Amino acid sequence: MNVSPPAAAAHRGRRLRQSALIGTAIAVGAGVLLAPAAGAADRWGPGYLISDSSGKPAASHIGAYGPPGAQLPGFTGLAYCGDPELDGPESAGNYGPVQENTAWTSKATGKSATAQDIARAAYVLSKYGDTKSDAQAAAVDAAVYSYLEAGTTYALPNGKRALQRLTYPNVPVEAKRFATGYMAEAAMFAGPYKVNIKPAGTALKPGAKSAVTLDVTSASGHKIPGVTLDLNLSGAAAGTVTTNADGVATTSITPAKAGDTILKATAKSLPGNALRTITPANAKAQRMLLAGGVSSAQAQLQLKVDALKGGIKVTKTAAESGKPLAGVEFTIRDAAGRTAATGKTDSAGHWQADNLAPGTYTVHEVKAVEGYQLAADQQTTVLDGATAAVAVKDVKIPDQPKPQPRPVTISVLPQTGA
Repeated sequence: MNVSPPAAAAHRGRRLRQSALIGTAIAVGAGVLLAPAAGAADRWGPGYLISDSSGKPAASHIGAYGPPGAQLPGFTGLAYCGDPELDGPESAGNYGPVQENTAWTSKATGKSATAQDIARAAYVLSKYGDTKSDAQAAAVDAAVYSYLEAGTTYALPNGKRALQRLTYPNVPVEAKRFATGYMAEAAMFAGPYKVNIKPAGTALKPGAKSAVTLDVTSASGHKIPGVTLDLNLSGAAAGTVTTNADGVATTSITPAKAGDTILKATAKSLPGNALRTITPANAKAQRMLLAGGVSSAQAQLQLKVDALKGGIKVTKTAAESGKPLAGVEFTIRDAAGRTAATGKTDSAGHWQADNLAPGTYTVHEVKAVEGYQLAADQQTTVLDGATAAVAVKDVKIPDQPKPQPRPVTISVLPQTGA
């Protein structure tokens, strides 16, 4: 960032007095710059006064601008210059409202930054831009220029001016190390972000816990650690979960009832994806990029919750004695008349059909034991996870009356002579 000559001169005077007190002044050409331990004056914000590209001492600034105060009225955070070859923000006149931008065109080259570079610049500003550290602010400034002025002299890793800005005697070596570290991190973890939900199995049951694995991936596909996700299951809050050091979170959900259910996961505090900018009234002044910013990501998954299976237990007895009847054959039919189960009663007169879906069934006796009549069909309802009891009583076949002999009368015929 270029600073105006009067402001730079006043600032330089303050820096000379400071350096005289600590005895660490370093002469560079015609100007005097502070040793790495000292910070830039509060007027400019965290960072360092450096020579401009023409070699004029203390005429430029690497770092953040702010707290904005009178220079950027209405804005309370830190801001970074977005146009390296334009005038500093003190020449802006005033700035317009904050806007979010997913597009950026360099005023130096006329070229548009890629969506990837914009997202990475937003990531660095979001995670590291709000700082009191001079070295960190300088690193953010250098990284952001590298993205938004890619291929120019202001872009790391090889831009001449980019390297020059980070190697002035008053700029500590860690500033360049921070800048390259932030850029490497942004390459892995910048957005846009995607929430991924993976259930442990496909067979969910009402009232039963089911494991779910979640993660949030960056634009490059890396899983993001330390992300808190709010969970919602079919309109009801289902708690929160945070991804671990490997970027994975595991939790469990408990569906309330059978049918389709929606699991929604929302990450609300991810690093920003867009540039937050303010535009000057004076087109010759720099656009400002605001530190901070967040983004969010959400996913939902429709899950099928199977109804709990139930059963029917048939108890077969003799109607007249209550004696259990073994070997009686039964068929169970569903509401559509399809055979759902078949079997025979055991020695205790019991037979049970399991794994039946909830619904209405008909219990039909196929074959009775000898001497007993077939019982009438019975209907019963199977509920979720329950076993319905059906008692079937067979009535004996009535004994048939024994036939009585019919008396026969033989008439005696008269005898005739020979």
